[in-house]
Amino acid sequence: MPLIVDREKVRLEILMAFERCMKVTPMMNVSLRDIAKEAGMSHANLLNYFSSKDDLVVSYVRYVRDFVSQICIDWFATHSRKRYKSNINYLNAFLAYVAANDFGDNRPGALSQIYVLTHYNKDIAELVKKEFVQWRKVMENALVDVYGEEVGKKEAEAMVILIVGTLICNYCDVHTGRIQDSIVSQFGPLIQS
Repeated sequence: MPLIVDREKVRLEILMAFERCMKVTPMMNVSLRDIAKEAGMSHANLLNYFSSKDDLVVSYVRYVRDFVSQICIDWFATHSRKRYKSNINYLNAFLAYVAANDFGDNRPGALSQIYVLTHYNKDIAELVKKEFVQWRKVMENALVDVYGEEVGKKEAEAMVILIVGTLICNYCDVHTGRIQDSIVSQFGPLIQS
């Protein structure tokens, strides 16, 4: 009887091996052989799942896009605005969740490296643009559910920028103190007249 392989599970295992490789080696220097070794398979076997490194990177970008979308959807679905004293407290709690990055992975670091690649690879650049469109739509839907129809694309885009910036700043450990606990509140002096 032939061995039955869950192709999608193996592809995910390869993507996670790629992610682990990026913890110790810059993406540009990670080879398919490195990824295969980390995944515990031969290079030839890896090529049964991804035809090239570009194919693997594109799949990884899609995976990250879907993952980040889902964590946002899940947070807003399980955190009622009514449990928070104010809108700012609610958004601060969401950004603290993003900043804590207790997702057990290296996606923020990988995101940083992927964003650099957009400058050099037009296919990845196009994919990242589509990624941001999806994230903006997810955020817009979440914000409309909480705040009503008066919020839209502009607010959603601002939130996406804050999310990505928070992930990257925490990954690089460049923020001062625990600003993520009240990141939205920091804008108060800037917007008060």
